[in-house]
Amino acid sequence: MYLSGLTHCDRLFDVATRWLADRLESTDGRIVTEIFAFERAITAPTVRRFVADLCRTCHRGDLYMERITSKDEVRSAIVAAASHPSTRVAELIDWYRQLPEEFFPRTPVRMSLVTLRNGRLTAIVRRKRIRRIADKVSRRVAEQLTGEIVAVARALASSRPRPIAGAERDIAPPSTPAAVGGAAERLVADRIRSGRITLDPEKNRVDDVIGVKIIGSPVELERVEASLDHFEYTFASQREVKAGTYEGVHYLVDLELPPNKTILANMAGIDWAFAAGRGLRIESLDESFRAYIESCRRTFRVELILTTFDDLVESEFGVSIHEQRILDQRDLADDFGRIARNASSIIEYMLRLATSPTITIDHIPIKIWGRYIRDTLNYAIASLGEGEPTEWLVPEEHLEDLMQL
Repeated sequence: MYLSGLTHCDRLFDVATRWLADRLESTDGRIVTEIFAFERAITAPTVRRFVADLCRTCHRGDLYMERITSKDEVRSAIVAAASHPSTRVAELIDWYRQLPEEFFPRTPVRMSLVTLRNGRLTAIVRRKRIRRIADKVSRRVAEQLTGEIVAVARALASSRPRPIAGAERDIAPPSTPAAVGGAAERLVADRIRSGRITLDPEKNRVDDVIGVKIIGSPVELERVEASLDHFEYTFASQREVKAGTYEGVHYLVDLELPPNKTILANMAGIDWAFAAGRGLRIESLDESFRAYIESCRRTFRVELILTTFDDLVESEFGVSIHEQRILDQRDLADDFGRIARNASSIIEYMLRLATSPTITIDHIPIKIWGRYIRDTLNYAIASLGEGEPTEWLVPEEHLEDLMQL
């Protein structure tokens, strides 16, 4: 899990790699908790500056940023901004108004909408959710390890005894192809556990933890794109043009942090009360924060998307609706083997630990070589909070008092 949107992505990658090998250290809980408590405070001002600078290449008026927590608010803002819709946009918005439950209502998000004084939507900023990060990590792990598993499976299959000609084979041999695949996964998992296979950070890089989407006309987007070469604190790379049902230009942009004294000045007097709910000692956080920024990388990465309003509508209401793409990706993930699924569960548990009241654990509940159902992970996550998950229809309180034996 190499999250390039974090200034301490190397430190987090080290912890995640050890966790995949079931090597827990006593300070891991505090490390991951501090990373996710501090990172937004460090990166958010630079992201806001970046968005404002991009928007002001085309708009001179005031900009307004509003934080939202539901995709319904995004779609309402898009509908409100459709003052002169094209035929296709009008059709999609009408469909949305008639059948809102078709559009994945009440989907939780962490986004900010940037609008002009007249209500025109000009930018969207979002941070990826924990489950989405874990999903993406599982795909990265699967991509890297598929070759390893296939190679081991072929070696195992070639070593299987050949069937005797004419022999009765009413019962399938125990070493079927499915069994070979499972054995190959177990052997590869054992290599990870023993350190004979290490994950490559470049192959497990997640570059879109922070996403910025700029909405404008083709002419405006050309001006925005040209401006990327003129900001002294940005470096844009890996330009990619998405074509098809949804179109847009994608960049990866590295943003440079301001000097440490500027970061500290911006954070002077911050209320760390939220960190108490994550198990951190508030009285020492100012000192910890100072040490954190002194050791962080000077750049972090965001994904930048340049798109027109019509393509934005297509991505939120049309055939390429974002939530459906997520479901399609998770359907593909069902084809992954246990290693990828377990990697996803381990990473999700780690990220839940970072946002929970618990700061220390004595074991990692998911092993990359084990077999689990989703309920196992859910129970482990619930145990990080306030006790057992409330999934049972029959309450346990005073149950013994109700029974007669």
